Amino acid sequence: MAGYNRLHIPALFCSDFFAAGFTLVPNLILKYSSRLNLCSNDVLVLLACFYFQQQGKNDLRLKDFACLINVPEKSIKASVDAMAARGLFIISGNTYDLSGLFEKITDLWAEEKVQAIQKARLEAAPATEPAATPEKMQSLQLHDLLQTFEQEFGRGLSQIECATIRSWHEDKGCSEPVILEALKRAVLRGVLNLTYTERILDQWSKKNLRTVQEVISYEEQFLSSRATSKSRKQTDREARIKDKENKYKDLYMS
Repeated sequence: MAGYNRLHIPALFCSDFFAAGFTLVPNLILKYSSRLNLCSNDVLVLLACFYFQQQGKNDLRLKDFACLINVPEKSIKASVDAMAARGLFIISGNTYDLSGLFEKITDLWAEEKVQAIQKARLEAAPATEPAATPEKMQSLQLHDLLQTFEQEFGRGLSQIECATIRSWHEDKGCSEPVILEALKRAVLRGVLNLTYTERILDQWSKKNLRTVQEVISYEEQFLSSRATSKSRKQTDREARIKDKENKYKDLYMS
């Protein structure tokens, strides 16, 4: 310290502080951490992953995480294994692929958008309307359902398409939330037609999945089982990219 003018210490610190850089973390990870069932150790491990990726280090070992975030290797391994089982990680050797995490966040974001649209419609409805009969409520729900499909498809629906959606609701007994959930899967995959959406609903019906929560639970179990199997077999990034692209194809087009 004797060789430095004390007045220069803050300036030197600021220079090194900014030169060391910053680790960028998507805010949606923090926002949805509870819905992703992330504990505090899980969040720390993810922060460490972002740090290493932004430093250009991809060959990672448990001791690297332990040295960075001061958490025992045993605890880090438990977090990594738990997140991999839920499909958030794909681990190949010492490489950590976070594509599963971002897919989950995309699903949560899309679900939130659908709920926001429904809420906006309810708030925009006239407050002085008389109480609706069950028949009128069902008609309004179907009208909103058809409007949602038109908005997502970016075009009007034909009479045949309207009749098809009505049959899902009235004949097959699919609830509006379940139909919207199937539509969300089709939109995320970029397949904007009723055939793919109906195939999803038929698969859910065969598996006796009647509510959105049952669908989500089934998909989490399916993806967890697939991630465990793929992590042992996949050896190159090209295969993982193809697997990501075919996520819902594996589920609903088999």
